[in-house]
Amino acid sequence: MLKKRWMIGILAGCLAAGGFSYNAFAKENNEHTQSVSGTGGLTEQEAESIAKTVVDGTVDDIDRDIYNGKEAYEVEIEKDGEDYDVYVDIKTKQALNDPLKEKKEQVVLTKEEAEQIALKQTAGTVTESKLDEDDGAYIYEIEVQTKQGTEAEFDISAKDGRIIKQELDD
Repeated sequence: MLKKRWMIGILAGCLAAGGFSYNAFAKENNEHTQSVSGTGGLTEQEAESIAKTVVDGTVDDIDRDIYNGKEAYEVEIEKDGEDYDVYVDIKTKQALNDPLKEKKEQVVLTKEEAEQIALKQTAGTVTESKLDEDDGAYIYEIEVQTKQGTEAEFDISAKDGRIIKQELDD
């Protein structure tokens, strides 16, 4: 019986300590959010305006994010059928990247060249291919219908033609 009371006491103490920790974290997180979104912070509208000076297109979405260790708004802009992510620093109100310049520097291969690399690995017919950007790296995503009726998928670096991923589906 004494052991049971002792265990209940420890459990109650742990729950209380957890509650205090949670409260402290929630208060700190709330203060941090308020300081960024207060009068000195950047609004979504301002972030949109700044991002459109980098990529002039249609804004699809705006989210808060971390970019290279800095709090930023990620502004997704559609231009000429492609999506570009522009990151705007919340504190300095400056664009942190230029996705058009990044694309120009990184996309060396044409879509046709990337398709030929995939077809050298797996004979068949290209059913889909597109250029995609993920965290600043450009890749071609290519799907090939093989002569055996299966599908092969490739991720190929747009910069150097290296096969990053190859999957064969049954």
